[in-house]
Amino acid sequence: MGIRPRPQNRLTSGPFFVPLSIDGDPEEGAVDFLLIGFKNLARLPSTVDVSVHVCRDLDLFPATPPEIEIFRQDDVTIPAGNCAVLKVDSGPGTFTGNNMLRVVVEGDIDKDGDRIVVALSGGNEDGRTAVSMVFKHEEFIEFDD
Repeated sequence: MGIRPRPQNRLTSGPFFVPLSIDGDPEEGAVDFLLIGFKNLARLPSTVDVSVHVCRDLDLFPATPPEIEIFRQDDVTIPAGNCAVLKVDSGPGTFTGNNMLRVVVEGDIDKDGDRIVVALSGGNEDGRTAVSMVFKHEEFIEFDD
């Protein structure tokens, strides 16, 4: 098996905070999951790699806590015209309220939305959405290392 080529395009959500609560009640209103949604607008199957990163410590500068990858799904292939959703559950091994997250999507994706478009949403099991965790495709940022 050969070395897999590096994906050509990369988008990031930029950093965003997980609220302690959706409605002010941290016990009943905590964010339970992050949803990463995709729609393939291309006429061919498209593939992306997805990663989610967290900064758990929110110490004020000059402290610089590390960003840790908490989720990775490579080779997410979506047929032409279809949709897909990845779910990242909250918890001690992933993220909790007041953590800072960042989502990276690499591969058959571009800022103009000619291939796969992406959207984020956070919420809890009773169907409520954390408005501060909703990102549309046009809010993502292109980047290179």
